Amino acid sequence: MRREKPCPHYPDCVGCALIGQPYGVQLARKRETVRAALARYPSVASLDVPEVIGSPKAFGYRNQAKLVARRIRRDLLLGIYRPDSHHVVDIQRCPVHHPLIEAVLAGAASAIERHAIPIYDERTRTGLLRYVVVRVSTWTKRAQLILVTRERSLPGARQLVRTLGRIRGLASVVQNVNPDAGNVIFGPEFVPLDGDLDLVERVGFLKLKSRAGAFLQANIPIARKIYERVLEWAAPTASDTAVDLYCGVGAISFHLATGAGHVVGIEASKPAVLDAKTNTRINGFHNVRFHAGEAAEVLPSVAAQLDRIDLITLNPPRKGADEATRRAIVACAPRRVLYVSCDPATLARDLDWFAAHDYATTAVQPYDMLPQTEHVECVARLERA
Repeated sequence: MRREKPCPHYPDCVGCALIGQPYGVQLARKRETVRAALARYPSVASLDVPEVIGSPKAFGYRNQAKLVARRIRRDLLLGIYRPDSHHVVDIQRCPVHHPLIEAVLAGAASAIERHAIPIYDERTRTGLLRYVVVRVSTWTKRAQLILVTRERSLPGARQLVRTLGRIRGLASVVQNVNPDAGNVIFGPEFVPLDGDLDLVERVGFLKLKSRAGAFLQANIPIARKIYERVLEWAAPTASDTAVDLYCGVGAISFHLATGAGHVVGIEASKPAVLDAKTNTRINGFHNVRFHAGEAAEVLPSVAAQLDRIDLITLNPPRKGADEATRRAIVACAPRRVLYVSCDPATLARDLDWFAAHDYATTAVQPYDMLPQTEHVECVARLERA
Protein backbone atom coordinates (compact mmCIF):
# COMPACT_ATOMS: atom_id res chain seq x y z
CA MET A 1 0.00 0.00 0.00
CA ARG A 2 1.31 3.43 -0.94
CA ARG A 3 1.89 5.65 2.08
CA GLU A 4 0.75 9.27 1.86
CA LYS A 5 3.36 11.93 2.46
CA PRO A 6 3.00 13.36 6.00
CA CYS A 7 3.29 16.91 4.64
CA PRO A 8 2.85 18.46 1.17
CA HIS A 9 6.28 20.08 1.53
CA TYR A 10 8.14 16.96 2.69
CA PRO A 11 11.12 16.54 2.29
CA ASP A 12 11.91 20.04 0.94
CA CYS A 13 10.96 21.74 4.22
CA VAL A 14 13.09 20.64 7.17
CA GLY A 15 11.15 22.57 9.81
CA CYS A 16 9.58 19.30 10.98
CA ALA A 17 12.56 16.97 10.96
CA LEU A 18 10.71 14.13 12.72
CA ILE A 19 7.53 14.19 10.65
CA GLY A 20 6.56 10.74 9.45
CA GLN A 21 7.90 9.03 12.56
CA PRO A 22 5.35 7.52 14.98
CA TYR A 23 4.63 9.96 17.79
CA GLY A 24 5.85 7.56 20.47
CA VAL A 25 9.17 7.26 18.65
CA GLN A 26 9.45 11.06 18.55
CA LEU A 27 8.91 11.31 22.31
CA ALA A 28 11.49 8.60 23.00
CA ARG A 29 14.00 10.37 20.79
CA LYS A 30 13.47 13.66 22.62
CA ARG A 31 13.94 11.94 25.95
CA GLU A 32 17.31 10.67 24.73
CA THR A 33 18.21 14.19 23.60
CA VAL A 34 17.75 15.43 27.16
CA ARG A 35 19.65 12.47 28.60
CA ALA A 36 22.55 13.02 26.22
CA ALA A 37 22.75 16.73 27.05
CA LEU A 38 22.86 16.04 30.81
CA ALA A 39 25.35 13.19 30.37
CA ARG A 40 28.01 15.67 29.25
CA TYR A 41 28.24 17.07 32.79
CA PRO A 42 29.05 14.79 35.77
CA SER A 43 27.12 17.03 38.17
CA VAL A 44 23.80 16.24 36.43
CA ALA A 45 24.62 13.06 34.48
CA SER A 46 22.88 10.81 37.00
CA LEU A 47 19.59 12.71 36.96
CA ASP A 48 16.56 10.61 36.12
CA VAL A 49 14.89 11.82 32.94
CA PRO A 50 11.23 10.75 32.94
CA GLU A 51 9.21 10.19 29.80
CA VAL A 52 8.47 13.30 27.76
CA ILE A 53 4.99 14.67 28.40
CA GLY A 54 3.38 14.71 24.99
CA SER A 55 1.16 17.23 23.28
CA PRO A 56 -2.60 16.59 23.12
CA LYS A 57 -2.32 17.36 19.40
CA ALA A 58 0.56 16.17 17.23
CA PHE A 59 -0.73 18.30 14.33
CA GLY A 60 -2.63 21.56 14.08
CA TYR A 61 -1.31 22.77 17.43
CA ARG A 62 0.93 25.70 16.50
CA ASN A 63 -0.73 29.08 17.12
CA GLN A 64 1.71 31.26 15.19
CA ALA A 65 3.55 31.32 11.88
CA LYS A 66 6.39 33.66 10.90
CA LEU A 67 7.02 33.37 7.18
CA VAL A 68 9.40 35.16 4.85
CA ALA A 69 7.87 36.66 1.68
CA ARG A 70 9.73 36.14 -1.59
CA ARG A 71 8.99 36.44 -5.29
CA ILE A 72 10.46 33.63 -7.40
CA ARG A 73 9.83 34.51 -11.02
CA ARG A 74 6.07 35.15 -10.96
CA ASP A 75 5.24 33.10 -7.88
CA LEU A 76 4.69 34.51 -4.39
CA LEU A 77 6.26 32.33 -1.71
CA LEU A 78 5.43 32.54 1.98
CA GLY A 79 7.77 30.16 3.73
CA ILE A 80 10.95 29.45 5.66
CA TYR A 81 14.60 29.30 4.75
CA ARG A 82 16.34 26.04 4.17
CA PRO A 83 19.16 25.61 6.71
CA ASP A 84 22.35 27.53 5.91
CA SER A 85 20.79 29.14 2.85
CA HIS A 86 18.44 31.86 1.70
CA HIS A 87 16.40 29.48 -0.42
CA VAL A 88 12.76 29.80 0.60
CA VAL A 89 10.44 26.80 0.83
CA ASP A 90 6.78 27.81 0.57
CA ILE A 91 4.80 26.40 3.53
CA GLN A 92 1.46 28.15 3.31
CA ARG A 93 -0.07 24.69 3.84
CA CYS A 94 1.53 23.30 6.99
CA PRO A 95 0.08 20.38 9.01
CA VAL A 96 1.39 21.65 12.36
CA HIS A 97 -0.24 25.07 12.00
CA HIS A 98 -3.60 25.81 13.58
CA PRO A 99 -6.19 25.50 10.76
CA LEU A 100 -7.05 29.19 11.01
CA ILE A 101 -3.44 30.10 10.16
CA GLU A 102 -3.70 28.24 6.87
CA ALA A 103 -6.96 30.03 6.02
CA VAL A 104 -5.53 33.45 6.86
CA LEU A 105 -2.34 32.80 4.87
CA ALA A 106 -4.36 31.77 1.82
CA GLY A 107 -6.49 34.90 2.03
CA ALA A 108 -3.48 37.13 2.68
CA ALA A 109 -1.54 35.73 -0.28
CA SER A 110 -4.53 36.32 -2.54
CA ALA A 111 -4.93 39.91 -1.29
CA ILE A 112 -1.21 40.65 -1.67
CA GLU A 113 -1.30 39.48 -5.28
CA ARG A 114 -4.57 41.24 -6.05
CA HIS A 115 -3.24 44.59 -4.87
CA ALA A 116 0.25 44.05 -6.30
CA ILE A 117 2.11 44.67 -3.05
CA PRO A 118 5.83 44.81 -3.97
CA ILE A 119 7.74 41.88 -2.44
CA TYR A 120 11.12 42.57 -0.87
CA ASP A 121 14.24 41.41 -2.73
CA GLU A 122 17.10 40.89 -0.29
CA ARG A 123 19.73 41.02 -3.05
CA THR A 124 18.76 44.46 -4.32
CA ARG A 125 17.07 45.61 -1.09
CA THR A 126 14.10 46.80 -3.10
CA GLY A 127 10.42 46.02 -2.71
CA LEU A 128 8.31 46.36 0.38
CA LEU A 129 6.83 43.24 2.01
CA ARG A 130 9.43 41.21 3.93
CA TYR A 131 7.53 38.87 6.25
CA VAL A 132 3.98 37.71 6.93
CA VAL A 133 3.17 36.70 10.50
CA VAL A 134 -0.08 35.14 11.71
CA ARG A 135 -1.00 34.70 15.39
CA VAL A 136 -4.09 32.81 16.52
CA SER A 137 -5.92 32.83 19.83
CA THR A 138 -6.98 29.22 20.34
CA TRP A 139 -9.47 30.52 22.91
CA THR A 140 -11.32 33.12 20.85
CA LYS A 141 -10.63 31.41 17.49
CA ARG A 142 -9.54 34.78 16.12
CA ALA A 143 -6.36 35.66 14.25
CA GLN A 144 -4.01 38.59 13.86
CA LEU A 145 -2.10 39.25 10.65
CA ILE A 146 1.19 41.19 10.80
CA LEU A 147 2.73 42.51 7.59
CA VAL A 148 6.42 43.36 8.02
CA THR A 149 7.51 46.00 5.54
CA ARG A 150 10.78 47.70 4.67
CA GLU A 151 9.32 51.19 5.11
CA ARG A 152 6.34 52.90 6.65
CA SER A 153 4.66 53.82 3.37
CA LEU A 154 2.26 51.11 2.23
CA PRO A 155 0.59 52.13 -1.07
CA GLY A 156 -2.96 50.87 -1.38
CA ALA A 157 -3.15 50.02 2.33
CA ARG A 158 -6.82 50.96 2.61
CA GLN A 159 -7.86 48.75 -0.30
CA LEU A 160 -5.63 45.92 0.95
CA VAL A 161 -7.16 46.04 4.42
CA ARG A 162 -10.66 46.07 2.95
CA THR A 163 -9.87 42.86 1.06
CA LEU A 164 -8.21 41.26 4.08
CA GLY A 165 -11.29 42.09 6.13
CA ARG A 166 -13.22 39.45 4.18
CA ILE A 167 -11.05 36.66 5.65
CA ARG A 168 -13.16 34.74 8.12
CA GLY A 169 -11.72 34.76 11.64
CA LEU A 170 -9.26 37.60 11.03
CA ALA A 171 -9.63 40.08 13.91
CA SER A 172 -6.85 42.56 13.18
CA VAL A 173 -4.22 43.62 10.67
CA VAL A 174 -0.98 45.21 11.85
CA GLN A 175 1.96 46.68 9.96
CA ASN A 176 5.46 46.36 11.37
CA VAL A 177 8.24 48.51 9.94
CA ASN A 178 11.69 46.91 9.74
CA PRO A 179 14.17 48.78 7.50
CA ASP A 180 17.24 46.90 8.76
CA ALA A 181 18.92 44.23 6.66
CA GLY A 182 19.31 40.81 8.25
CA ASN A 183 17.04 38.02 9.49
CA VAL A 184 15.52 39.71 12.54
CA ILE A 185 11.83 39.70 11.69
CA PHE A 186 10.39 42.63 13.61
CA GLY A 187 11.42 46.26 13.73
CA PRO A 188 10.44 48.49 16.66
CA GLU A 189 7.33 50.11 15.10
CA PHE A 190 3.92 48.40 15.05
CA VAL A 191 1.06 50.23 13.34
CA PRO A 192 -2.56 49.00 13.62
CA LEU A 193 -4.18 49.03 10.18
CA ASP A 194 -7.44 47.42 11.25
CA GLY A 195 -8.48 46.27 14.71
CA ASP A 196 -6.33 46.12 17.85
CA LEU A 197 -2.65 45.50 18.40
CA ASP A 198 -3.56 42.90 21.03
CA LEU A 199 -4.66 39.29 20.96
CA VAL A 200 -6.17 37.57 24.01
CA GLU A 201 -5.37 33.95 24.82
CA ARG A 202 -6.56 31.78 27.67
CA VAL A 203 -4.02 29.58 29.47
CA GLY A 204 -5.75 27.64 32.19
CA PHE A 205 -7.30 30.15 34.60
CA LEU A 206 -5.45 33.09 33.01
CA LYS A 207 -6.53 35.49 30.30
CA LEU A 208 -3.34 36.80 28.70
CA LYS A 209 -3.33 39.81 26.42
CA SER A 210 -0.26 40.10 24.18
CA ARG A 211 0.41 42.71 21.55
CA ALA A 212 1.84 42.09 18.10
CA GLY A 213 5.47 41.02 18.39
CA ALA A 214 5.20 39.75 21.98
CA PHE A 215 6.34 36.23 22.85
CA LEU A 216 3.70 33.65 23.68
CA GLN A 217 4.26 29.89 23.75
CA ALA A 218 3.29 28.21 20.48
CA ASN A 219 1.44 25.25 22.02
CA ILE A 220 -1.00 26.47 24.67
CA PRO A 221 -2.00 23.10 26.23
CA ILE A 222 1.67 22.20 26.79
CA ALA A 223 2.45 25.70 28.06
CA ARG A 224 -0.31 25.22 30.64
CA LYS A 225 1.22 21.92 31.80
CA ILE A 226 4.63 23.58 32.13
CA TYR A 227 3.29 26.49 34.19
CA GLU A 228 1.39 24.10 36.45
CA ARG A 229 4.56 22.05 37.02
CA VAL A 230 6.54 25.19 37.85
CA LEU A 231 3.92 26.12 40.44
CA GLU A 232 3.91 22.59 41.88
CA TRP A 233 7.70 22.42 42.21
CA ALA A 234 8.07 26.01 43.42
CA ALA A 235 5.45 25.35 46.13
CA PRO A 236 5.22 29.03 47.15
CA THR A 237 3.65 29.99 50.47
CA ALA A 238 2.00 33.21 51.60
CA SER A 239 5.21 34.29 53.34
CA ASP A 240 7.35 33.84 50.19
CA THR A 241 8.71 36.45 47.83
CA ALA A 242 9.30 35.15 44.30
CA VAL A 243 11.06 36.66 41.29
CA ASP A 244 10.23 35.58 37.73
CA LEU A 245 13.01 36.33 35.22
CA TYR A 246 12.34 36.60 31.47
CA CYS A 247 8.69 36.83 32.50
CA GLY A 248 7.18 37.85 29.15
CA VAL A 249 3.52 38.81 29.53
CA GLY A 250 3.40 37.29 33.01
CA ALA A 251 2.15 33.70 32.74
CA ILE A 252 4.57 32.14 35.25
CA SER A 253 4.44 35.23 37.49
CA PHE A 254 0.68 34.90 37.87
CA HIS A 255 0.90 31.19 38.62
CA LEU A 256 3.40 31.93 41.40
CA ALA A 257 1.13 34.72 42.67
CA THR A 258 -1.62 32.22 43.49
CA GLY A 259 0.54 31.02 46.39
CA ALA A 260 3.32 33.52 47.06
CA GLY A 261 2.82 36.66 49.09
CA HIS A 262 4.71 38.85 46.62
CA VAL A 263 5.95 38.30 43.05
CA VAL A 264 8.24 40.45 40.94
CA GLY A 265 8.50 39.87 37.18
CA ILE A 266 11.51 41.08 35.18
CA GLU A 267 11.47 41.28 31.38
CA ALA A 268 13.74 43.00 28.84
CA SER A 269 10.92 43.77 26.40
CA LYS A 270 9.12 46.97 27.38
CA PRO A 271 6.02 46.13 25.30
CA ALA A 272 5.79 42.74 27.04
CA VAL A 273 5.99 44.47 30.43
CA LEU A 274 3.13 46.76 29.41
CA ASP A 275 1.13 43.66 28.48
CA ALA A 276 2.04 42.02 31.80
CA LYS A 277 0.78 45.04 33.71
CA THR A 278 -2.46 44.96 31.70
CA ASN A 279 -2.80 41.25 32.47
CA THR A 280 -2.39 42.02 36.17
CA ARG A 281 -5.55 44.10 36.03
CA ILE A 282 -7.43 41.66 33.75
CA ASN A 283 -6.79 38.74 36.10
CA GLY A 284 -7.28 40.68 39.34
CA PHE A 285 -3.85 40.17 40.93
CA HIS A 286 -2.66 42.63 43.57
CA ASN A 287 0.59 40.98 44.65
CA VAL A 288 2.55 41.14 41.38
CA ARG A 289 4.84 43.89 40.10
CA PHE A 290 6.74 44.05 36.81
CA HIS A 291 10.02 45.75 35.86
CA ALA A 292 11.49 46.32 32.40
CA GLY A 293 15.18 45.63 31.87
CA GLU A 294 17.84 42.97 31.50
CA ALA A 295 17.67 40.31 34.20
CA ALA A 296 21.31 40.68 35.27
CA GLU A 297 20.89 44.44 35.72
CA VAL A 298 17.45 44.64 37.32
CA LEU A 299 17.60 41.64 39.67
CA PRO A 300 20.27 43.11 42.01
CA SER A 301 18.34 46.38 42.38
CA VAL A 302 15.11 44.49 43.05
CA ALA A 303 16.87 42.30 45.61
CA ALA A 304 18.21 45.40 47.39
CA GLN A 305 14.64 46.58 47.96
CA LEU A 306 13.40 43.26 49.37
CA ASP A 307 14.07 41.62 52.72
CA ARG A 308 14.76 38.34 50.98
CA ILE A 309 13.97 36.34 47.82
CA ASP A 310 12.72 32.82 48.47
CA LEU A 311 12.09 31.60 44.93
CA ILE A 312 13.41 32.48 41.49
CA THR A 313 12.06 31.22 38.19
CA LEU A 314 13.65 31.83 34.80
CA ASN A 315 12.59 31.08 31.24
CA PRO A 316 15.48 32.38 29.10
CA PRO A 317 15.82 32.27 25.31
CA ARG A 318 17.54 29.40 23.54
CA LYS A 319 21.04 30.58 24.44
CA GLY A 320 20.23 30.11 28.12
CA ALA A 321 21.02 32.48 30.99
CA ASP A 322 24.27 34.40 30.68
CA GLU A 323 26.79 34.19 33.50
CA ALA A 324 25.94 37.64 34.83
CA THR A 325 22.33 36.56 35.30
CA ARG A 326 23.33 33.29 36.93
CA ARG A 327 25.61 35.13 39.35
CA ALA A 328 22.83 37.58 40.17
CA ILE A 329 20.53 34.65 40.96
CA VAL A 330 23.07 32.98 43.26
CA ALA A 331 23.73 36.30 45.01
CA CYS A 332 20.05 36.42 46.00
CA ALA A 333 20.40 33.02 47.72
CA PRO A 334 16.86 31.76 47.00
CA ARG A 335 16.13 28.39 48.54
CA ARG A 336 14.74 27.12 45.22
CA VAL A 337 15.20 27.90 41.52
CA LEU A 338 12.87 26.73 38.73
CA TYR A 339 14.46 26.78 35.29
CA VAL A 340 12.30 26.51 32.14
CA SER A 341 14.39 25.81 29.06
CA CYS A 342 13.82 25.38 25.34
CA ASP A 343 17.31 23.93 24.69
CA PRO A 344 18.61 20.89 26.61
CA ALA A 345 22.23 21.73 25.73
CA THR A 346 22.23 25.18 27.30
CA LEU A 347 20.07 23.92 30.17
CA ALA A 348 22.63 21.21 31.02
CA ARG A 349 25.44 23.75 30.83
CA ASP A 350 23.67 26.12 33.19
CA LEU A 351 22.64 23.38 35.63
CA ASP A 352 26.28 22.30 35.85
CA TRP A 353 27.28 25.90 36.61
CA PHE A 354 24.67 26.14 39.34
CA ALA A 355 25.89 22.83 40.81
CA ALA A 356 29.31 24.41 41.25
CA HIS A 357 27.63 27.28 43.10
CA ASP A 358 25.73 25.22 45.68
CA TYR A 359 22.51 24.61 43.76
CA ALA A 360 21.76 20.95 43.08
CA THR A 361 19.25 19.92 40.43
CA THR A 362 16.78 17.57 42.07
CA ALA A 363 14.38 16.94 39.17
CA VAL A 364 13.89 17.57 35.48
CA GLN A 365 10.80 17.03 33.33
CA PRO A 366 10.77 17.28 29.51
CA TYR A 367 7.74 18.37 27.47
CA ASP A 368 6.92 18.20 23.78
CA MET A 369 6.11 21.79 22.94
CA LEU A 370 6.58 21.32 19.18
CA PRO A 371 5.65 17.85 17.88
CA GLN A 372 7.23 16.75 14.59
CA THR A 373 10.33 18.86 15.37
CA GLU A 374 13.56 18.16 17.26
CA HIS A 375 12.59 20.77 19.84
CA VAL A 376 12.09 19.71 23.46
CA GLU A 377 11.18 21.91 26.42
CA CYS A 378 12.23 21.14 30.01
CA VAL A 379 11.51 22.24 33.56
CA ALA A 380 14.28 21.76 36.13
CA ARG A 381 14.09 22.17 39.90
CA LEU A 382 17.16 23.36 41.80
CA GLU A 383 17.59 23.39 45.57
CA ARG A 384 20.16 25.37 47.53
CA ALA A 385 22.61 23.06 49.29
